Amino acid sequence: MHTRKALRRELLVPMLLLLVTASLPMHAWAQAEPALTVRVSCGTAQTIARALRQGDERKPLVVVVDGTCTENVVVDRDDVTLVAGDGGGTVNGPDPNASTIAVIANRATIDGLTVTGGLNGIRGEGAKAMTIANCIVHNTGRNGIVFFRGTSGRVDTCTVQNNPRDGVSVESSSASVVNSSVSHNARVGINLTDGSSGRIGVDDSNGAAGNMITNNGSNGLHITIGSTAFVGANTISGNGANPAAALGRFGINVINSTADIIGLNTITANANHGIFARSSSLLVGDTNFGFSSVNTISGNGTAVPSSAGIFGFVGTSLVLRNATISGNNGFGVGLSLRSSAQMSGNTIQNTMGFPPTGDGIRLIFGSGLFIDPPPAAPNTVTGNSGWGLNCTDGEASVVNAPLLIVAPPANNLGGVSPACTGF
Repeated sequence: MHTRKALRRELLVPMLLLLVTASLPMHAWAQAEPALTVRVSCGTAQTIARALRQGDERKPLVVVVDGTCTENVVVDRDDVTLVAGDGGGTVNGPDPNASTIAVIANRATIDGLTVTGGLNGIRGEGAKAMTIANCIVHNTGRNGIVFFRGTSGRVDTCTVQNNPRDGVSVESSSASVVNSSVSHNARVGINLTDGSSGRIGVDDSNGAAGNMITNNGSNGLHITIGSTAFVGANTISGNGANPAAALGRFGINVINSTADIIGLNTITANANHGIFARSSSLLVGDTNFGFSSVNTISGNGTAVPSSAGIFGFVGTSLVLRNATISGNNGFGVGLSLRSSAQMSGNTIQNTMGFPPTGDGIRLIFGSGLFIDPPPAAPNTVTGNSGWGLNCTDGEASVVNAPLLIVAPPANNLGGVSPACTGF
């Protein structure tokens, strides 16, 4: 026979468990539940769409895709994983007006799939914590991967190529793109726009996890309309292959935005400027991360004469540290229309251009330069085919010009042009 006190205890424990469970967020409760796994054998009557209706929609679902499924898929329930089977899995979207995989729910994972066709390959809209990993996304109707309207997540160890617009497009959203290859897309490799934020080659622990962003038709990386980005450990080369590209043909293009180009980036052999910024704020060389702050910006301007390693335009503010800027087909660093720069620890040597190009540093239309004094590392500006530092008008100004190291090999026209004055 139970005593009254023991009976109260037996009733209390289940009630407490019920209250604790009820207080958990729905997604935490769902993730605590074991996932239902459904296998889809493509080419039979089975479809991914039908698999997504299986089980309790409040609980996690894993859909294993075997073979090639020809369908447009909408993921509209939380905690879904679409994963390729051991023999591989492909989703080919037959409807050119709909994305091959559209994600409108939270915590979706797409792992190991090859995605083709459709309007966009994979598109998240308002989808929180979307993960795209180990995937190949190619030959879609528009963009490869899209983060749209508040979507957040990451692209990790993917190949995104041969799409007729952008490889990865992030609009009003937040995304990390790491350990991936984004190449041969007709327009931009990675596009951040409309107040988006991105980690490009920088993982969530601020470690280096670089990408190959190569041979895209316009810009390799495009950051615009109030967006921000951390950019580290990437190879950004060969972009601007399309002579008719409307957005420019730069390695990195920053328009009315902010970029922290941390280090370990190799920005080379792009058709026009290596880095171009308009009305923006750039930090090139950030020592606050756990990897090198050295960026190599070389051999740019393969198709456009008078290009620069870095060019700031219309009030751009640039902090430039520890960069190696060499062999660009024009000048090393250019500042125009009241742009400004603060520099330390850089090596600038451009021998490809000829006067009036080929300057190590060029200040145009009232732009200004501040050379950091010791104990900051010195800047070495030598072996340029024009001036080491050239001020092209009476309003361009420089502070601490004598601190530039312009020792041999000499600059072809001299160290500092006579037009350079203090502020």
